[in-house]
Amino acid sequence: MQPPAVHAFVLWMVVVSVHCQQQRFRVRPSNVSVVEGDSAILRCEVQHQVGQLQWAKDGFALGYSRSLPGYDRYRMLGDPGSGVHDLEITNVTLEDDGRFQCQVSPNRGQDAIRADAILTVLVKPTSVTASSTSRSPRLGLYEVGQGSQLTLRCDVTGARPAAQVQWQRNGVPVQLDQEDSFSGWGHPGRNDTTSVVTLRPTAADDGAGISCVAHHPAIAPEDRKFFNSTVQLSVLYPPGAPEISGYTEGEVVSIGQQKTLTCISRGGNPPAQLVWLKNGRPIGSKYRALPGHTLAEHRLRADVSDLGAVYSCQASSHVQPEPLTASVRTMVNFGPDLVTIEGTREARGGDLVRLTCVTSSSSPAANITWVINDRTMENTSQETSVAGDGGWISSSNISTVVPIGMRQDMTVACYGLNPALGRTKVGSAKITVLHPPEPPTILGYESGSHLRAGERVSLSCVSQGGNPPATLTWYRGDTELASSTEVRDSVARSVVTFQVDHADNGRVYTCRSTNSAEGKQQTVSTTLNVFFPPSSLKLEVRPDVLRAGSQALLTCESRPSYPEAELTWWRDNVQVTDGVTTLETFKAGKHGGSSSRLQLRRNLTWTDDGAAYSCRAHVAPLRGIVEDRLILDVSYAPVFSKSLFSEEFVVDSSHVLNLTARARPAGVRYHWTRESPGGGPVPAEGPVLRLDSVSRTDAGWYHLEASNELGITTVRVHINVLYPPQIVSVSGVSMVSTGEDAVLECSADANPAAPGMISWHREGFNLASDRVSTFTRNGTSYLTVHNATKEDIGEFLCRADNGVGQATATAALLVKHGPEMDERPQFRRAAAAAGRTARLPCRAAGVPNVTFQWSKAGVLIDGTIHQKYRLAQSQLDLQTWQSVLRIKDVQSSDYATYECVALNELGSQRQQIELGRPSAPDPPLGLKVVNVSHDSATVAWEAGFDGGQKQMYRVRLTEGSDRHQYRDVQPLNTTIFTVTGLQASTAYMASVMAYSRLGDSAYSQPVRLQTAGPPPVSYVTDRDEPGGPAAFPRVAVISVTAVGALLLILNVIFIGCYRRRRHLKKQKAATSEASTKSETLHMYGNETVSSMSVKSGESYPREDSMDDYDASRHCYDPYAGGSVSETAVEYTNHLRSPSRAADFGHDQYVEALRRNSYTYTAGSSVETAGNHFTTYTTQPPRAPQFRTSALDAPTPDLLHSSGPGSGYFPPEPPAGPGRHYSTLPHQRRAAAATAAAPLSSFNRQCSRLASPPPTVITDKAPLEQRGHLV
Repeated sequence: MQPPAVHAFVLWMVVVSVHCQQQRFRVRPSNVSVVEGDSAILRCEVQHQVGQLQWAKDGFALGYSRSLPGYDRYRMLGDPGSGVHDLEITNVTLEDDGRFQCQVSPNRGQDAIRADAILTVLVKPTSVTASSTSRSPRLGLYEVGQGSQLTLRCDVTGARPAAQVQWQRNGVPVQLDQEDSFSGWGHPGRNDTTSVVTLRPTAADDGAGISCVAHHPAIAPEDRKFFNSTVQLSVLYPPGAPEISGYTEGEVVSIGQQKTLTCISRGGNPPAQLVWLKNGRPIGSKYRALPGHTLAEHRLRADVSDLGAVYSCQASSHVQPEPLTASVRTMVNFGPDLVTIEGTREARGGDLVRLTCVTSSSSPAANITWVINDRTMENTSQETSVAGDGGWISSSNISTVVPIGMRQDMTVACYGLNPALGRTKVGSAKITVLHPPEPPTILGYESGSHLRAGERVSLSCVSQGGNPPATLTWYRGDTELASSTEVRDSVARSVVTFQVDHADNGRVYTCRSTNSAEGKQQTVSTTLNVFFPPSSLKLEVRPDVLRAGSQALLTCESRPSYPEAELTWWRDNVQVTDGVTTLETFKAGKHGGSSSRLQLRRNLTWTDDGAAYSCRAHVAPLRGIVEDRLILDVSYAPVFSKSLFSEEFVVDSSHVLNLTARARPAGVRYHWTRESPGGGPVPAEGPVLRLDSVSRTDAGWYHLEASNELGITTVRVHINVLYPPQIVSVSGVSMVSTGEDAVLECSADANPAAPGMISWHREGFNLASDRVSTFTRNGTSYLTVHNATKEDIGEFLCRADNGVGQATATAALLVKHGPEMDERPQFRRAAAAAGRTARLPCRAAGVPNVTFQWSKAGVLIDGTIHQKYRLAQSQLDLQTWQSVLRIKDVQSSDYATYECVALNELGSQRQQIELGRPSAPDPPLGLKVVNVSHDSATVAWEAGFDGGQKQMYRVRLTEGSDRHQYRDVQPLNTTIFTVTGLQASTAYMASVMAYSRLGDSAYSQPVRLQTAGPPPVSYVTDRDEPGGPAAFPRVAVISVTAVGALLLILNVIFIGCYRRRRHLKKQKAATSEASTKSETLHMYGNETVSSMSVKSGESYPREDSMDDYDASRHCYDPYAGGSVSETAVEYTNHLRSPSRAADFGHDQYVEALRRNSYTYTAGSSVETAGNHFTTYTTQPPRAPQFRTSALDAPTPDLLHSSGPGSGYFPPEPPAGPGRHYSTLPHQRRAAAATAAAPLSSFNRQCSRLASPPPTVITDKAPLEQRGHLV
């Protein structure tokens, strides 16, 4: 351990060393120049620093923080522990220019230290502009005259410090006497420089560029090109004298030769304007200004006017207003262009011919040579004279004699030759040598032959030889004809063409020939012979007034013809020979013709009125005939076209029968009558019988009498009225036992009544089977079904069609069999919530009538005492019956098993129905595949028990083992559904489930379906492949696509209409169900259910129908096309034991079940009075009694509401001949006084329910005590 003295000494040495090391600048700040926008760093390093350091600008401290708050562009760099405090300034601006000081504060007894540095900010010029006060045609261009003074100014603005200016010429620096000045007033902290130079440009300076370039330390060398301004000088000076090239003075140019004269003027600003002149007259002012010179060209094709012509070129400008000119004189050799011969043109043999040849102007003068008839003439002379254009004209004369006997024309040629050009021009002439032609001849007609009138003929007159050729003239008699003469190959020809007529017969045609060499005319003639027909016929008839039964004389006379005409009489294109006289002929006319006459004597009848008799004239050598006709006006008594008329009209049609008679005079009076029965006058309008809406009573015989002043005529008319079939009678409901033969009858009245017009029809029934036979007798068709079975039950349609219309009626066949229960789930179970109304349906098929009995736990349910229960029975079709038990205000005790017994005379069946609480529906039953395509499948099923709720369905399709598709079935109540969007050639397992608001059922047993393969695909190409099938037409593809789209649209519309119609039907059915009020009285044994009209708010689906309706509240009408009508019901809450049946004994009850009662009526309809059972009849009522208004709705004042003795009865029907049989005692006693009632009452109203009547009811009993079957 060291002693304390040593420690004290060390401490003293440290303190002394610290006090001895004074703080100082290791690196002092220095002045810095920086370009605006760059960064600057001011260095400052302190050694032995003990005080705080800060920077100050222009005496203002910036603070001790190294980040220098408030100065975004300032910061201190370096390690402060090492004494480095450099100041960095980024993006320097002009505001940063100034004095900066690095300051260290005093501390620990040491003094403060400071060091200054100046930061200079250099700023580039903002603009450099060169300008002048001289004229400037455009920006940057200045005009100045050659040798004139030009002052240029350059302004460099916004620099710091002031910029220097350098002048350049075309980019090369030049030394000029420049005056520079500086200012900074416009820009604080910045300086402007102005430099002015004065020039005296010469022509060499034209187009030169004078630039002023700014020099500044802030401008980098590569940026100097952006800091200059250039102006261009336009020095005005005159152009040079023009120079002409392309032609040499004294050069000779041939006529037509092309030369191009070029004029050039060099230099000049502006360029020279060049103008071409010919002989002092401007001929062109187009020129081109090219770099350094101006050029103008003139193209000439030498002609006569160029002989000695002076071509001048003038150059001028506004600097040189006095034109500078250059000229050349042209010399041209030409001609001659024309040589003409004048003198004698016609001569005869031995005559003297004188000729003169003259040339047009030529240079030099032309030499002349004569040639006559291809022989050159020797020793000829010529003369020359000066022409007005500077050329010479040559001329020469010659004489010769025409040789005697010469017949050819003389040809003369004169040749003019230019010796300098070697060009020859020829002039020619023909001297006509005159001589006469040969005598003329006529061609085109052989003398003595015959022409036909209307024929076109051409006569030619020919004359050979002659100079000049003959001139030919034609004459018809003494009249000159228009004609012309054609000469070809020394033959003169003149042709006249005309159409000959009767006037040309014996006429003379003459041709005359003339010629200047012949002093007289030569002629030739011919005479024509012409066959011609008569121009017209003259017809007349005697006497003037013609009557049927008298004789008429018809005369035909022809106009002249050559030869004479043959006459014949005709009627309706048939020649008439009876009564015709002998033909007469005689000379007539002035052209050698003859006329003919022929007469016809005719005994007149009414058929001759208006008859046209024609007379035909024929000239044997000629084609065609001349025909004229006359129409006879014969007076006669009325005549009909037939003595007996028969007409057929369809009933209810309208017709107009017009039997207008022919007569002259035409004022005919008509009278219609009808034969008995219904004889007497018939209202008609003259000959017109109008039948509006023809009826069968209009058939029969009619008489029509027509008369005028000449007599009376009568005709018979039979009218047959055709009418469509009317069904007279048809079997109504025919009932037979199994194995018996059933016979259905149908009679129809029609006109016409065809033997096979009645036919039988039934859909799904084999009418061609051996068990079925038909025959017709006396208008009645009989259909027999042998060995009938219950499968034969149904309606047969009788159709009568005779071609005019058709009528139909329905006959029903019933085959007896015992009740057969419908055991589907919806008829074995029912469900209803507590407090609601339960509905238990029981359905059975049987013939005859099926009735029902309900019980619970062995106790018979009777609806006459208590209001808890109500029973309603209805007939659904010919053999299907239904009873519905409704339980009001369901309680727990009502959830039980109920028994329904269906009975008729052939037996009974029982079925238990379980009433429970509402639940989820049972699975659907009997799922099957109906149809399959390549992308869809249709499945169908039977509804299971609905659990007392409205149920819907969902179809599941499984592809493979775990790929499922689900489809909700629409519409909701259907049990057939089509699934679309499937894959082709794919196997699926299909199942269906039901669901309601209470839950879902299990899925049904799945069925397998296999989609079909994809449809074949046809490819359509624009063109056929070589050797391949023809491409399907694109138009056809478009057409098929359009048709498919149209069918798709129509399908959508049809589906929409179908769904709307179903919706409206549902609304209508619901409205009808809520509003229908009816009274039903049904009496069966001693069981009575009295009911009154109620309005039900519940509806249950009928599982065997596609539509929603309550089957228990409807009955079946076989004559209304299967329509349904509602049957009212009434509630009762009384359970009645069978042992309490007081009105009928048990034995009588059983006897009634065994035998029942039936009514057979022949003719009119039948209704049993007081019968408690539905009755059947073998024939339906006739049409007028088929639907009586009294049975359409009960009379309000007869509706009962409580008592067993009340009821509703229709009016008393009329008595009829029908036989009535009954098995009950009171029915047998009342049968004799019972009249027939329409079977339609049963069909429309079903079995009515009422209280039982007394044991015996006579025909005298009050109306209220009679039993009634509606």
